[in-house]
Amino acid sequence: MNIASLGRRIEHLIHTDPSVLASMVFDSGFSCQRCGWCCRENFSIRITRDILRPSNAVSVFPDDVRHIIKNTGMQWDEIAEPDIYSCLSDGNIIWVIGWILRRSREDDCIFYRNHECSAYEYRPLICRCYPFFMGENGVEVMYCNGMGNKMTPETAAEIGKLLKKYELKKLRNYISIIRQMGDVLRLSSLRSIPGDYSGEIILCDGEAVSVRRL
Repeated sequence: MNIASLGRRIEHLIHTDPSVLASMVFDSGFSCQRCGWCCRENFSIRITRDILRPSNAVSVFPDDVRHIIKNTGMQWDEIAEPDIYSCLSDGNIIWVIGWILRRSREDDCIFYRNHECSAYEYRPLICRCYPFFMGENGVEVMYCNGMGNKMTPETAAEIGKLLKKYELKKLRNYISIIRQMGDVLRLSSLRSIPGDYSGEIILCDGEAVSVRRL
């Protein structure tokens, strides 16, 4: 992953008509049941041999956090935490790549309350796209209880637009993070931080580089 290859993907996506994505979404059939399945830790995703990422470790952009703050009055650290599953070590320094939604003691998203998403109307962009993601060959679909239902063309069109918006934002964010981290960013050195870690980290989120304490 480098700036040049990411730039080519951005250029290709800019010229991709969202209706192409919408047709793939429509064929899958989906309607959100607001069941909270994606808010809970249901399985783990193996990132590397040593890193297992919980299914509900949801990466969010700074814009997502600010949108939630605007609608809830909550503080930043009540909403998001450093992504402990996307870290690099530079000698004695731990670099963390981005934010994830904070989770409760039960390992549910903190907005999962009374068996549904309590932030549904202002949920992050990635949540608005779920269970659809951009893959190498187009739209990929993750498991969801809402699959196999009927979808209107209007809903498919909206999700197609959201997918394009999310993917462009993600790729541009990657480029910003690469520039922030420089030579430190070697994916072969990717690691996670133990849950009992206590100390300083350097967090890069594409907008700012900050020193934080866990």
